[in-house]
Amino acid sequence: MGITRDPVVRLKDRIRRHGWGISVDETLSFVQPELAAFRALWQAKAESAGGLPRREDLDMRSLKPYLAHLSVAERVEASPGKFSYRLRLQGSFIAEVFGNNAGKLLDEVVAPELAERWTCVYDAMLEMEQPLRLQGTYKQEDMEHLIAESLAVPLGNGDRAPVSVLAATYYRSRYKGEL
Repeated sequence: MGITRDPVVRLKDRIRRHGWGISVDETLSFVQPELAAFRALWQAKAESAGGLPRREDLDMRSLKPYLAHLSVAERVEASPGKFSYRLRLQGSFIAEVFGNNAGKLLDEVVAPELAERWTCVYDAMLEMEQPLRLQGTYKQEDMEHLIAESLAVPLGNGDRAPVSVLAATYYRSRYKGEL
């Protein structure tokens, strides 16, 4: 069996092999209504841009309902030949959950298995230049009760390959009610 060129198939295979506890849904079928609305906003901006919208195409006024739940990560060369993601923006809710890590590399702020997981997801999404719905759980003791649902979208980079991911993430308890 050969290696597939489809980044989502490769990503799903890697998730399964590593037992990462996340699912990837390219159909974008959301539980959280805010994520469906955010998807519609991104798609409208993509249509008006004639491709991937750039970060500056998504103004604060249009993003206001989602700001607390947004993050922006930019793919950077962390060391020669090794890439990571620098956290450029964290909404207040994300910062409350993970700490304020804006400006830091993903590898510096989360456990290595989480950094690998997020890097693989973001790399696949940038390669396919399409949004993805992600749902997952955490193995950390203080977060194991949470289910995260995210919409991660690539942002345009002019004539160059995209390097930035904009994500909106909402959490709910696996036991009862919404957070």
